[in-house]
Amino acid sequence: MVLESSTNELKGRGYLRPITSLGGNRYEKTTRVQVSIMEISPGLFTAFHEPEPKYLPPLWSAQVHPEGQLYFLREGALRVVTDAYLYSATTAETVCRWVEAVEALLSTAGVVVGTTFELFLQPEENGCAYYLVDHATCTQFWLEKYNTENLGLQCFTSASQLKIALEELYWTHVEYFPTHLEGASAHKIEELCSIFSHGLCDQMTSPVSTFFFTAQQCSVALRLLQGCKGLNNGYTTCIIARLFSEINRNRILTYYGQETARLCRDQHVAYPPEPKCCWISTAMAALTFQVSNIHRARLEDNFVDHIVYVHRWNQLMGDCLKEWRASAIGALSGLILQLPLLMLRSTFPMLGPTSAVFLGTALGCSVFLDHKYRPMERLACTEALNYLERIHSPRYGFKFVAFSFSLPRALQLWGSVLLLINNLSVVDEYLGRRTALGFIIFSLLVILALCGPTSGRFSVSWNKCQHFFRQRSENAGIQIV
Repeated sequence: MVLESSTNELKGRGYLRPITSLGGNRYEKTTRVQVSIMEISPGLFTAFHEPEPKYLPPLWSAQVHPEGQLYFLREGALRVVTDAYLYSATTAETVCRWVEAVEALLSTAGVVVGTTFELFLQPEENGCAYYLVDHATCTQFWLEKYNTENLGLQCFTSASQLKIALEELYWTHVEYFPTHLEGASAHKIEELCSIFSHGLCDQMTSPVSTFFFTAQQCSVALRLLQGCKGLNNGYTTCIIARLFSEINRNRILTYYGQETARLCRDQHVAYPPEPKCCWISTAMAALTFQVSNIHRARLEDNFVDHIVYVHRWNQLMGDCLKEWRASAIGALSGLILQLPLLMLRSTFPMLGPTSAVFLGTALGCSVFLDHKYRPMERLACTEALNYLERIHSPRYGFKFVAFSFSLPRALQLWGSVLLLINNLSVVDEYLGRRTALGFIIFSLLVILALCGPTSGRFSVSWNKCQHFFRQRSENAGIQIV
C-alpha cells in the first residue's frame, strides 16, 4: 500500500503529515476552560425537558474516553476518529475536507478500504496529521513509504521486531479511543492473564527477571483482569489496550523473538559492558573502603543497555538514602565523642581536629546528598533513565558518581579510625605507653574477631589448618603403632 506522493495532490489544502499514536498533541493542549453562571430551567435534563443538542456533521457522533477526554467518531466505509473539537463549525468543516481528501487518495491508489480500518486525523495550521490502524491485524500503517526515523521511532533488528512496535502503537491508539469499540475479546484477556502469570512466576523465582512489573504488580494485574471477564465496554477496552501497550514496549526492549533475546536483566545485548579503568577503580576503592565499588556496581546494574527498571531504581535510591542517613548519625555521634577529647592533651595533637574535620565533612555530604536525591526516590521510569544518561560518562561510566555516593560513608569511617587513634594517643599521654599498647592489642583482637569469621578466606584458611593438624595427628599415631 504505497502512494507516490500525497503532498502534491493536496497542495490546495496543505500537507498530510504522518504521525504515530504517540506523536499526537493529546497531552499538550494549551486551551483553558471557561466557566460562567448558568440558569437552570424547571425540569432541566428530565425526560420532558432535554436541552437543545449540539449538532455535528452527518455520520459523526461524540464519544467520551473513560478518563474524560472528548473525541468524535465518524461511521462509514472508512471509520474516522479525531480529538479535534467538532462542535466548532470551522474545525468540523476542516476535518470533513481532510476526510474527503484521504478517501480520494485511497480511491486513486486503488486501495480497498477494509471494514476494520480506522483513520485518525489531527488538523494543524498548515495541514493535517494522520495515521491508520487495522483492528483485524492489530497494526498501525500509513499511505506512503517512510522509514522509522521519519516517524520518530527507534531502530529495529528485524521486521518481526518492527511488527511488535507497530502493534504497540496500535494498542496505544485503542487506549486513546476505546469507547466506540466492541470491547476486548475473551481471548485477549486470557492472553494477558497468561503473560502476567508467567511474569509473576519469573519475578518470584529470578532476581534478574526482564519483566517490567514486580510480583506484587503482577498479582494486582491478574485480579484486575479477572474482574474484566464478561465486561464489554470502553473501560475494559482501555484497560486491555494499556496493558498490551506496556507488554509490547517490554518486548521491544528485550528483543522478544529475535536471534539475541535479552533473557536476564543484567545481560548486555545492545551496548558493550562498561570499560574497566583498573587504577582508577583501585584507588577509589582503597580510599572509600570498597564502598565506591558497591555503588558503581549497583548503578551499572540499573543501567544495563540504557534500560531502567523503575522498581530497581526506587530500591537503589531508598538504600542510598538509608546509608547516607546512617552515615550522618554516625558522623554526628563521632563529633559528640570527639568534643571532650579536644580539650585533652594528645601525643599527636592534630589527630583530634583532623578527625573532627572528616566527621563534619561526612555529616555535610550526607545532608547534601539526602536533600538532592530524596525527590528522586520515586521518579518515573523515563525520568530515572534521563537522569542516568546525564550523569553517565562514555569513558568512565559511573565511577566518579559512585565515588560521590560513597563519600559520606568513607569520610565517616576515616573519621572514626582517626578518632580511635586519637583515643589511643590520649591514653598514651595520660596512662602510659604500656596501657596504650594493651588497648591497641585489644582493638586488633576485636577487629580480627569481627572480620575473620565473616571472611571467606578465613574459613578456607581455618579448614586448611584443621586438615593439616589432623593429618599430623594421624601420622603421629601411625608412627607410634
